[in-house]
Amino acid sequence: MTKNVLFYARSSTTLHLGACFETQLHYAKPFIKEKGWTLEAICRDIDIGEVVFTAQPGARKLLGYIEGGTIDVILCHTLDRLCSRHAVAERLLHELGAKDIEVWAADPGVQIKANDLIEYYYDDQGGLFGRGNYIAPMPDELYEAEHLAPLSYGYRYTGAFNADQQYIFGFTAVDADAAQVVQQIFQLYAEGMSPARIAALLNTAGVTGPRGKPWRDTTIRGDRTQRNGILNDEIYLGRSWVPGHHDFDFVPALQIVAQDLWHRVKQRQHLAARDVAE
Repeated sequence: MTKNVLFYARSSTTLHLGACFETQLHYAKPFIKEKGWTLEAICRDIDIGEVVFTAQPGARKLLGYIEGGTIDVILCHTLDRLCSRHAVAERLLHELGAKDIEVWAADPGVQIKANDLIEYYYDDQGGLFGRGNYIAPMPDELYEAEHLAPLSYGYRYTGAFNADQQYIFGFTAVDADAAQVVQQIFQLYAEGMSPARIAALLNTAGVTGPRGKPWRDTTIRGDRTQRNGILNDEIYLGRSWVPGHHDFDFVPALQIVAQDLWHRVKQRQHLAARDVAE
């Protein structure tokens, strides 16, 4: 009979201290498939330092599933992603054992038992939380994200695994929530609303602007000649600027604003500029 698995991941906010959520899940899924198990649920937390285990929302959700009696296996990437302290792991394994729930670590691919905890938590640093080699080194995302060029509002950086299972970070992707805001800005302006009123509307609605700052009319209006500001950024048409060149690559996956809506906005800008000139 197949076993129902709950996968738990805790991603670190501190450099060099554990794989990101995507990496942990990447290695968990093939392990579950290899075992013939069924992925029933995923719980996740952000590692914010010393905190009571049950105070973490993901951990509370995990405990709820345990009480529900539908989980046979708790799976983590490495043991430290489940419990950062020996005492917490010891108590958790005791409670899970009483319910016949197993704990497994996808790296190194073994079941975790109470008798093994001393080895995991007090072994030398080279073998800490995992016997043998680490198969998932920290992805570039946690090393170099702060050095990447800022993206236009509506986009985010993401990563992917190549054919050699190396995690490559630095690809641009559409941020779905922010993209809706961009579309709303273009639509409202095309319908006659001023950048100042649009900014006020977004701030009243509690929508965070670029770089986490409040919206301003200049953020939306920008400068047509410099191609900056929300209403003038051609990336929203899917035009990705090629460094060192004076042209663009068209990337359909990055297009947020339809061509006809962009054209309506440009027409209104032209009329507004002509009225000012007159």
